[in-house]
Amino acid sequence: MRCRLCERDKALKNSHVIPEFVYTALYDDKHRFHVLSTFEDKRNTFEQKGVREALLCSDCEVQISKNERYVSLVFSGAIPVKASRNGRLIHVEGLEYAKFKLFALSVLWRAGVSALPLFAQVKLGAHEEVLRLMVLNNDPGPPEKYPFILAPVLHEGELQSDMIIQPSWARLAGYYSYRFVFGGLAWVFVVSKHRPPPAIVSAAISRTGEITMLETEVANMPFVVNLARKLSENGKL
Repeated sequence: MRCRLCERDKALKNSHVIPEFVYTALYDDKHRFHVLSTFEDKRNTFEQKGVREALLCSDCEVQISKNERYVSLVFSGAIPVKASRNGRLIHVEGLEYAKFKLFALSVLWRAGVSALPLFAQVKLGAHEEVLRLMVLNNDPGPPEKYPFILAPVLHEGELQSDMIIQPSWARLAGYYSYRFVFGGLAWVFVVSKHRPPPAIVSAAISRTGEITMLETEVANMPFVVNLARKLSENGKL
């Protein structure tokens, strides 16, 4: 089968779209996590490993895993970064621009090429090939190219790291974007051939490894609230 990244005919691995380390906070004492379905005719289920599919060859898995490893160490605190707070704004310094951005872009690209229903709303069109080449060539591009903003997701002041939500599309400042929630953060990617407004670029990761995040309560995130309401209506919560 053909690897979706290098496009060579090779044996494919069961590849994660959202990296396995993100699922750690979801596992119970039996190494299971609960999957909630919004469909009335589909039951909630338990899974013992993050969702995967045949996407990448072993060489491309290794390439992508290097950036995943870096981000997992940042998340765990094993690689220290400097953070300062100004109200709800959190400014982070000391990130490695290329590794952090390529990690994020690889998740966006994998979601776009995935055949799994979980990622059905991520339709990248012509951007799919651009992103593929960026990930393949370890090219993070300039900060204004496919910028993403981050928002720690809180419930009554507590970080919600045990939450992964189906990605969806939205408009951000009039630009097409995709919203992911994983690792305690909302990741909002701007996917456009036009340069995004300065406010978005300035909040996204810079070449110097700085990023500004805005803490957000779940109750103030309509797409999450609407999902919870739909689950409740279908007796899934």
